Amino acid sequence: MELEKYSIITADPVVFSKYYATYRQNVWFRPSWNVLNEMLRSSEDCYWVMLGNERVAGAYLPDGSIGLLIQLPFHPITAQLVRDVKTYILNTSNQSTDLYAYNTPPEQQSSFLDEGFVHVETRECMIRPTEERFLSLDEHFYYKVPCKEDLPMLVALLEEAYVENNHDRRDVRTYTDETSYYFQQTESELLQTATILYHKKTKEIAGLCLVSLWEELPLIYDIAVRPKYRRSGLASFMLDRAISMLEPLYPVIRLFVTTGNNAAQLYTKKGFLSGGETSTLKYIINR
Repeated sequence: MELEKYSIITADPVVFSKYYATYRQNVWFRPSWNVLNEMLRSSEDCYWVMLGNERVAGAYLPDGSIGLLIQLPFHPITAQLVRDVKTYILNTSNQSTDLYAYNTPPEQQSSFLDEGFVHVETRECMIRPTEERFLSLDEHFYYKVPCKEDLPMLVALLEEAYVENNHDRRDVRTYTDETSYYFQQTESELLQTATILYHKKTKEIAGLCLVSLWEELPLIYDIAVRPKYRRSGLASFMLDRAISMLEPLYPVIRLFVTTGNNAAQLYTKKGFLSGGETSTLKYIINR
């Protein structure tokens, strides 16, 4: 017996945003229900997933992707639901690139995998209070506040630091664009909490920690240490400096870490609390 198919209809974004704020797990430590409610109130990419006349799920479908699925009470996200959402996108968007599913919580992953999606990465958001910390830096290093003139050296450091990290490695163009964007968007007050470390003898950049503002709270935008200078406590120092300098300005600091990155152990040791994991998956389009 063939199961009844799900249908996809356009949702009023104001109503959708209320359901999103209420039923979507807050895994990124957003400050309040009101902040969550404001996120999708003006979006044109909100949809309801219907089973007959009953609303069973919410779907945020931006730019030919599955931004998120909202599970409504008593209606699990099934493989068939994922299949019908996938089919809707493929039939309405003239999809020529792989179909990505973002922000997928653990309880939904099996439904996506059953429908031919493959895992790309899993990340978690972590948070801890800001506070004054004792700062201890290895005597062979000194620090300064980064500036946009440092961009080429910072990109070179990122390229070398992530060469062995398949989880977070990106290409040079991406490092350049993202670091350039950081200096364009970050105000001087917050920039003072960021750090570049130099080796005193070689004058080489040994590490960096960039701090940005995300949803009105500080975020570790990037942190990296050159491989040959690791195990010298440099990442620990840079985190402590950011935590300390932010204390008069903001109550907490957040960061993202990719599953499999050994840095997660340091973040936990530094008192960062995990807010749970979400994954990115993709459905490969046969070209």
